[in-house]
Amino acid sequence: MQNRAIKLLKNLKNKILPTKLWARFLMITVTPVILIQIIGCAYFFDNHWENISHRLTQGISYELQTALSIYEHCDSKKSCAEAEKLISANSRFEIKFSEPLNVSKSKQKRRSFGRTSDLVNVLENIKIEGINVPYELYKIRKKKLVKVRFLHPKFTAEAFIPYKYFFSSTIYVFVIWSLGSTIILMLIALLFLKNQIKPIIQLANAAENFGLGRDTENFKPAGATEIRQAAVSFIKMKDRLRRHIEERTRMLAGVSHDLRTPLTRMKLQLSMMESNDDSSELLKDVEEMDKMLTAYLDFAKGEGQESTVLSNIPNLISEAIKGLNEPGKAIQFFSNAPLEMSVRPNDFKRIIWNLVKNAIQYGTIVNIALTVKDRTAEIIVEDNGPGIPVDKRNDVFKAFYRIDESRNKQTGGVGLGLAITKDIVLSHGGNIYLTEGSLGGLKAVINFPIDKNIKK
Repeated sequence: MQNRAIKLLKNLKNKILPTKLWARFLMITVTPVILIQIIGCAYFFDNHWENISHRLTQGISYELQTALSIYEHCDSKKSCAEAEKLISANSRFEIKFSEPLNVSKSKQKRRSFGRTSDLVNVLENIKIEGINVPYELYKIRKKKLVKVRFLHPKFTAEAFIPYKYFFSSTIYVFVIWSLGSTIILMLIALLFLKNQIKPIIQLANAAENFGLGRDTENFKPAGATEIRQAAVSFIKMKDRLRRHIEERTRMLAGVSHDLRTPLTRMKLQLSMMESNDDSSELLKDVEEMDKMLTAYLDFAKGEGQESTVLSNIPNLISEAIKGLNEPGKAIQFFSNAPLEMSVRPNDFKRIIWNLVKNAIQYGTIVNIALTVKDRTAEIIVEDNGPGIPVDKRNDVFKAFYRIDESRNKQTGGVGLGLAITKDIVLSHGGNIYLTEGSLGGLKAVINFPIDKNIKK
């Protein structure tokens, strides 16, 4: 149960957390800023804003209580008029006095929420000579004010109080400032993140192109120190691998020359000798050694120095199978769409040539199909031959591995054809596997990734 819960949490984490590097960097950068803003807003609201609102409403309460107390002590119309004039001159908002009204408590409006909640709390505490003064409260939203009607036994007072006197609008300013600063910081962070992540993407593209046998022009270390160090290490590794390949090629070229010279001399000597069973067998061994040496050199040289070129794949396949038709053999090629890819043309044709050559050796019907789907190009070569046992389909890609039961020296090579084919396929970023075909024989399936800039 515990393992299941841990697995569920990991899956949830993988779904929630972004997968892109820039998104993770942005989350790491912005999350603390957002938390600080939330904490700041909460602190401001709980302390500053509430304190300011309380002080504003308390000031209104003092003004109202003073005005009501002055008017309550009037004993004549003249003194009441003078008191009303004095109150109007010194009050921030309009206050009107009139004859008393009798309103039952059930009709008195005292409850209020939102902006007027703090005001209601202080109005409850307004007293004259120790007695609470009943009141009614009305919101006039169009004029953005509140009308408070006090129902004193001797008079009725109406105060028209604008929102700005008891409600602090600084909360909106603070929220706008917080959001605005957060957005600005996010934009700045995005700009810097883009510049920091760009060298990583360039390094990844250069590594991918190198793995596919392509050269990345004008690739230079850039970005932060760590990224530059990784780029420098990649360049050094690439140079070491290229030197190793060049040295191997030069060495094998020398070996080829040194070995072919004595083999050629042996052939000449054998041809000049009297023909008999022993000399014929020896000549066959020499020819077999020459054939093995040629195949070994082709395998060891690998992809050579050929450059990648944007090529028409159906045309390359058609060129590769030219000349392979034999009497009694049928080779057919199908394609569901045009396709252009960056490949090494000669190496690519060698893939097709090797597979089709093997197929026509052991079958009479060979079908080749090119299928383009999503971002993948699939090439299928199948025949109606005897096929290969399931447990040996992976082994045939090993160098010098041969299936003697069905492919002997008279019908097969030295066991390097499929090894070379797989090596070329992998160097193009693809993969190859063998399975049973619809014709009853062997089916070779090759998948190549299609770049974004490839034309279909």
